[in-house]
Amino acid sequence: MGKLDFDKSFYLDLKMQPLGGSTLTNILRLLAWNGFRVDWRFIPRVLYVMTLSSLFFPVRFYENLKFSKKIENTKIPQIICIIGHFRSGTTFLHYLLGQDKNLSYVSTRETMTPSMMIACDKLLDKVVQQHLPSKRPMDDLEMETRLPYEEEYAIANLCPYSLYHGWFFPRNIYHYFRKYVLFDGVSNDIKEKWKETYRYIIKKVAYKYGGKPILLKSPVNTGRTRLLMETFPEIKFIHIYRNPYHVYLSTWRLYRSIMPIFSLQRIDVEFLDRFIIDFYRELYKRYLDEKKYIDEKDLIEIKYEDFIKEPLKMLREIYGKFGFNWFDKAKPDFEKYLEKHKNYKAHQYKIDDELREKIGREWEFAFKEFGYEI
Repeated sequence: MGKLDFDKSFYLDLKMQPLGGSTLTNILRLLAWNGFRVDWRFIPRVLYVMTLSSLFFPVRFYENLKFSKKIENTKIPQIICIIGHFRSGTTFLHYLLGQDKNLSYVSTRETMTPSMMIACDKLLDKVVQQHLPSKRPMDDLEMETRLPYEEEYAIANLCPYSLYHGWFFPRNIYHYFRKYVLFDGVSNDIKEKWKETYRYIIKKVAYKYGGKPILLKSPVNTGRTRLLMETFPEIKFIHIYRNPYHVYLSTWRLYRSIMPIFSLQRIDVEFLDRFIIDFYRELYKRYLDEKKYIDEKDLIEIKYEDFIKEPLKMLREIYGKFGFNWFDKAKPDFEKYLEKHKNYKAHQYKIDDELREKIGREWEFAFKEFGYEI
């Protein structure tokens, strides 16, 4: 199959680099662990993110100096966590629930500059917005600094314990998946550092938005629900799932969209395809194994195909299940968002018989578990 295609225009495209909001220490640690194995085409990206990180140092220093004690003393509020594999409708659900003014979330800009969430807020919003596309490359949903985003990016910008570092160094993506999604063979010390980083992010959001319940969304959290319950004992989960055939094809579209933007290494198509298959299988086997530890009142599971047909009905069920009594108050904002996106069309895919058979064989357990026909 050869290498994943990279349009040459991406080599010097320095925008949309989430590591630019990281600390220089974190960037150097990431490079060192990966043996500084950066393909020469992507050296400008590395120099760019290191320069940005250095320029932002005074803002990070000021924020830490002024707000660290206040953040440390902030209480963690109710956490609602959307889980589900990539391309299962998690973003649309996240955006829609994010219209509820009674909830807070980690915004796109805050995930990219987590150590500068509070200081120079409006200025940083403007800077980041200039580096964002108007739409997400993988699904054409809008992309703005103030919209909800995956807090996993914030974790990746603050510590080395994130799958998303595997997007920068894809040759080691299995390492990042098994160590920092499944946490297989990881010491308790590293687990505690990961928890500490996550709590720090959540406390910052709680402090900034006055202690409102916080809405989270990271597909990788599907494989670490027990660890999340240890980190946030009162957490509630919304699991959204989708036809595995569509998930496979759409996940390939995701990787074809983001790897040319993020990656610092070229990667074989066959290797990435194997990872997509293994990631889904291992992620969901872990979720299904850990689901029994989640209290029934703290978990609701919804089918994507049902959700897009009757989103308000599904949201009402979610609020009822979790005992949130303000659905009717939030409903007008939900309706306004749905009206705005009523003409949105999901990408259409074609699948041949050979690929259909392969996905059915590899992910047979998921078809059975979630009620889809092979």
